Amino acid sequence: MDTPSPTPRPAPRSDLDSAPGSTFNNLDPQKQRRVLDESLREFAENGYHQASINRIVGRLDIAKGSLFQYFGSKEGLFRHLFRRAVDEIKAPLRAIRDADSAEAFPQRLKRVFTASAAFAQAHPFLWGIYRRMLTQEDFPLRATLLSEVRAEALTFFRELVELGQKQGSVRADLNPAIAAFVIEATLDRALTAQGSPLLDAGLGLSSDPNTRQARLDALAEALCQGFSVRSVPSIAKGDVNA
Repeated sequence: MDTPSPTPRPAPRSDLDSAPGSTFNNLDPQKQRRVLDESLREFAENGYHQASINRIVGRLDIAKGSLFQYFGSKEGLFRHLFRRAVDEIKAPLRAIRDADSAEAFPQRLKRVFTASAAFAQAHPFLWGIYRRMLTQEDFPLRATLLSEVRAEALTFFRELVELGQKQGSVRADLNPAIAAFVIEATLDRALTAQGSPLLDAGLGLSSDPNTRQARLDALAEALCQGFSVRSVPSIAKGDVNA
């Protein structure tokens, strides 16, 4: 009589795998969102090492083992949250990039600034985690994750500039990689200033919504003026890797 083969066990989850297990995916979407929201809150308020799984499951009123079953580990949970955040911010920006190709570069850039600022305002915990990662070196996979975010942003802005060059609204002699760096740096500072009067330095980005919008438009316009086609000495393209 043949001995039945044992049921194969699922491979152990890796901390590097950002996808949650099937148990989490089978949860009601509302429960999934609550798990993610409470986890985001914990990491944003306490950083990675001070974040407590016990506090998360306590607020959720679930067993601690359930969270590990969903994500494998604390690091697996954090990695999933970060990946999800990147995907969520990319969606509206891609929509702007892929919109009507006839839309002028200045209008497109202003919409990017507005959408990015709105995202940071609407997702304070996601933005808080990102800011903590910039200043605290003890986050897991910090260099890998931040490098990925920077690469995504620079690629997006470089493509935006290249589209403007094809339209004829951005100088052909402008190095798209350099322009992308300037745009990303300006936007990052503007988003940080939204929540910090000290970094705002009186510009008005941390003020009321109408003033903030006016300042965002002005920043985008200033960049567009520098990138626009006009009779000025050109900036050498150099040999910058995109």
